[in-house]
Amino acid sequence: MRPAKVLVIAGVVVAAAAVVVAVSVRNPEPPPAPPPAPASGSLTADRPGMVLTGLDVRGMLTVTAPGVTVKNSKFTGDGSTPWGIHTEGEGSVRIEDTVITGDYGEAGIAYGNWSAIRVEITGMSNDGAKLGPHSSITDSWIHDFKPSPGAHSDGLQLVEDVGDVVIKNNRIEIGTGEGANAAIFLSPDIGPDHPGAGPVVVEGNTLGGGGYTFYSVGGQEGARLHDVTFTGNTFLPDAKYGPIYPSDFDVRTVSGNVFADGSPVPLPR
Repeated sequence: MRPAKVLVIAGVVVAAAAVVVAVSVRNPEPPPAPPPAPASGSLTADRPGMVLTGLDVRGMLTVTAPGVTVKNSKFTGDGSTPWGIHTEGEGSVRIEDTVITGDYGEAGIAYGNWSAIRVEITGMSNDGAKLGPHSSITDSWIHDFKPSPGAHSDGLQLVEDVGDVVIKNNRIEIGTGEGANAAIFLSPDIGPDHPGAGPVVVEGNTLGGGGYTFYSVGGQEGARLHDVTFTGNTFLPDAKYGPIYPSDFDVRTVSGNVFADGSPVPLPR
């Protein structure tokens, strides 16, 4: 019998398992997959190249090392932490096949140097993800938010100095309940000293919900996103007021955006 293996992240025991599998010669079958490793509280990924699989976390993962990967995991907010997965300093993370849900004070994912592939973000009390520099989300599903009182929840939100942002081939439908603001909200609060903020690519998504489903507007102190590409997106006809916020529309390249029935989405004048 092998000794138990223990994974410790920032002093928290994440998994401890010793599995003995008996294989029948007459009817061989693969061993059952181990259950997710439960954890609570806040964890830190501080070793470069760490691969974390099968976590079931109530709380937050802070990534301070480069090249971290999170796979096949679940993060549930209980109101005690601001984020589900958060990068700091040199930290970067790739998130795959993972569910993020519940009550996080700020967002499920934040801020820069992260990518999310086939991620489900659902039931959020605030924002789904905050987009910082070098962030991307693809082939993911963001849906059915439950905004807390006073919240203005966005599926994806960009409000800072950014570059290299990709939002591609996702389905984002946050709902139209009280506090559901927008599927995608782009409004940089970076001031006039950063005229090169961008590029931001929003392509091939299905978007629905919110007051207006999509915002791309100037921010405070003259801040602008000078390189937004907004192409090939499909809008669901369920926003309270309309598909695109009608004032100060700030997009460099726009084409091929339609409603679900194929009719063109009117652009702000």
